Amino acid sequence: MQNLTFKGDKIILSIIILLSLLSIMMIASAGDRWMEQIRNFGVGFFLLFLFYHIDYRNVSRFATPLLILSGGLLLYSVFRSSGSRTITLMGMDLQIFYFIGFCVLLYMAKYMAKKLNNEDELSQKEVIKLFIIILAFCGGIFLANQSTAIILFCTCIVVLFAGRVKISYLAAFCGVILAGVLLAFALKFGRTETLRNRVLYWWDGRTPELNKDYGRQSILSRAAISTASWLPANVGKGTIKKVLPEKDNDYVYAVLVEEMGILVGLFVLFAYLIILYRTMRIARNADGAFGMLLAWGIGFWFCMQALVHIGVNTFLIPATGQTLPFISRGGVSLAISGAAIGMLLNISKYQKI
Repeated sequence: MQNLTFKGDKIILSIIILLSLLSIMMIASAGDRWMEQIRNFGVGFFLLFLFYHIDYRNVSRFATPLLILSGGLLLYSVFRSSGSRTITLMGMDLQIFYFIGFCVLLYMAKYMAKKLNNEDELSQKEVIKLFIIILAFCGGIFLANQSTAIILFCTCIVVLFAGRVKISYLAAFCGVILAGVLLAFALKFGRTETLRNRVLYWWDGRTPELNKDYGRQSILSRAAISTASWLPANVGKGTIKKVLPEKDNDYVYAVLVEEMGILVGLFVLFAYLIILYRTMRIARNADGAFGMLLAWGIGFWFCMQALVHIGVNTFLIPATGQTLPFISRGGVSLAISGAAIGMLLNISKYQKI
């Protein structure tokens, strides 16, 4: 019976379970794909508890092979799928960028931990190596999905900062990246023109060459939120959701607020912030540098994705196409989120209190 005792962070696990229950309700309300979502949750929670029981330090052995694999997948996406967000394997369309991002963070945590455990700082050569890896992977993802590339880049910077990389190095790197992004916009490289149009629409309502559903989605998501009551009064009976594209994915938060009320919407927002706070505690008390860096990477990536999604739904930032972790309908993204949270819970199991 002792082996069945849960020793990880119970608050994070409880929040994930509550978010998952909300997800089933929202997907069932939005359409007829709730059974598919339940199957996806089965995979996600299986991976969560699998990685909770696997010592996270053993996973570090696979950091380099996984980075090589993710590099191959990224090259396949760029050259064979024309920069698509998905690749087709055995007849299935699979989102690969979440997996690639996780592999990058895993490798960074392992690489930096070797130095930190010996109380050494990374040399300039070692920092440049990490910069090249980040630039290669974020740049490849940027061709098809700018928002995911930006989130991964910000998460990498946070991990580098937590790993005591000099501020001067980080500032110089960010300056180079900014110059590269501006050059990409000037040359209209990849999907930068789409991103530019979305920013213009968010800024002053201009809609040059935008997908016809884009402006309608933004307007309808705000309408769904602005007409919501404080308490759940419209559960399963939302009207705006019926005409809202991506109501079970990119705009699921708007549907949730419309049907469950503003207070539930605020609960979801603070739930992700609580996960971030608990992650900071886990990182601070982690048993070793690898656990500390990996916890920072998982927690920041997970919560930044959620905050970006909520920001898009409330029109605080331009649309990005980010899903809401453990609430939006998903397959591979839900599986990767489950594995990542499982590793975070495993790190918390071994933390020094």
